[in-house]
Amino acid sequence: MGDEILVTGARGAVGRAALHALAERGARVRALTRRPGPTGLPEGVASVAVGDLTRPAGLAPALRGVSALLLMVVADEDVAAVLAEARAQGVGRVVLISSGGVHDGVPEQPDPLAARHARAEAAVRASGLEWVVLRPRWLARNALWWSGALRSGRPVRLAYPEAVTAPVDERDVGEVAAVELLADQPGARLRVLTGPQILTQAQQLAVIGEVTGAAAGWERIAAREWRRELQDHVPVEVLDVLLTQQAELTADRIEISPETERVLGRPASPFREWARRHRGAFAPDGH
Repeated sequence: MGDEILVTGARGAVGRAALHALAERGARVRALTRRPGPTGLPEGVASVAVGDLTRPAGLAPALRGVSALLLMVVADEDVAAVLAEARAQGVGRVVLISSGGVHDGVPEQPDPLAARHARAEAAVRASGLEWVVLRPRWLARNALWWSGALRSGRPVRLAYPEAVTAPVDERDVGEVAAVELLADQPGARLRVLTGPQILTQAQQLAVIGEVTGAAAGWERIAAREWRRELQDHVPVEVLDVLLTQQAELTADRIEISPETERVLGRPASPFREWARRHRGAFAPDGH
C-alpha cells in the first residue's frame, strides 16, 4: 500500500479545504487534475497527477502509491470502475463527498442529483475498500450566488426567503474528510454534516449585511421568474431540484448534526464566521 493521499476535485472549494487540512496534519498529498500545467493549488501538495474520472482505465499512474482516496463526482462517472482501479493499485480507503439530498431506504431518489450521489454511494459500499461517506446538507458557499446583486447594491431576488438550511462551512467538510482519510479505525461509516445553526435565506442575508456593513436586502419573486433568471448560469435540472428543495424546507424538517463536533472535537463553524471570511465577495463595488 502506498503512502500518499489522492484528492480529486482538488480545485473545488471542498477539495482545496481537504488539501489544506491534510497538509496541516503532515500527510503526503497528491492532487488530481484533468489538465496539465499550473494548478494554483495550495502549498503542501506533494505531487500533482493528471487524470480524468470519466476515463478510469487511465487512472493507474495517478493511483499508484496511494493509500487513500478522496472522491468527488460531478457527473455520471463510472464510480465502480474508478474504485476497481483504485483497489487494483493498492488503495485501501475511500472517502466520498456525497449529498445531504440522498434519502436512505427509498426505491427511487427524489431528484436526479440525489440519484447520482446514491449510485456513487452504492459503488463505494460495494468496492471492497474501507469507506466513509460524507453528506453535507447545504454548503455555506451557496450564498455566493448572491454576491453579484450585493456588490452592485441591488436586493437579492428570492423565490423562498423563508426556506431554512443549516449551512455547513466547506472548511469543516474538508477537515472532516482529512480526519477520515487518516483514521486508523476501519471504515464503513456515514456522516451527515450540517452547520451549527438553522437559518432562513433572509436571515443569512442579514448576517452578511452585518458582517459587510452594507445593505443586504431581498425581494420575493415567483419561482418561475427565479428559474428564468438563473437558467443561463446554472443547469436547469439543478435549478428544478433547488426549487423543489426550497419549497419543502421548513424548520421542523431540519436537524443539526453532531458529526462535525464528534470528528473534530470542536463545534461546527457558524455561518457568520464563513461570511466574515468571504466578506470581500459581497462588499459593494468600489469598497
